[in-house]
Formats: sequence, structure tokens, C-alpha cells
Amino acid sequence: MNALVEQYWARALKIARQHETGEIDFADLTGLSDEYSASFTEQLNELPEALRTAQGTALEAKLQQAIGDDNTSEHTRQALNELLISINRTPIY
Repeated sequence: MNALVEQYWARALKIARQHETGEIDFADLTGLSDEYSASFTEQLNELPEALRTAQGTALEAKLQQAIGDDNTSEHTRQALNELLISINRTPIY
């Protein structure tokens, strides 16, 4: 797996852990999700166009797999889902 996907997967897990433990609440989660997706998109845009789709799809698949895992807690699912939504959201700014 690409280093970029691994980097953002690790960030997603860290954010999910913080949400799980109550360190960040839902309002903070939405803000972090926007920062997460903006940063990922920025780094994705630095890649050759031929690699962008594959990297975005790989991260989405990793997030979706974890969300669908029965062993994933509700708070972790919520955090990962917010991150997944944020990377697919069209920015309005």
C-alpha cells in the first residue's frame, strides 16, 4: 500500500481513538474531518494524475472496511464515517 494511504489511515485511526475516548466531541470531529480531507486532497494533487484515483480509492476502501467491521465500536465508526464523507465532499470555498 502506498505511503500516502498509510499516513492518512494512521491519522484516521488517531482521530477515531480520540473520538472514542471523548477527547474530541462531534463538533470537533467535523472540523478535524475538514482539515483531514483538505490535507489529503492537497497531497493527492501533488501526485501524477494517473495515481490520484487509485490512492483516493484505496483510502476510501480502508475506511469503508473498518466502518463495516462488526468489531468496530459505534464512536469509531462515527469518526471514520465523518472522515470518509469529508474526503468525498466537494469543497465550497
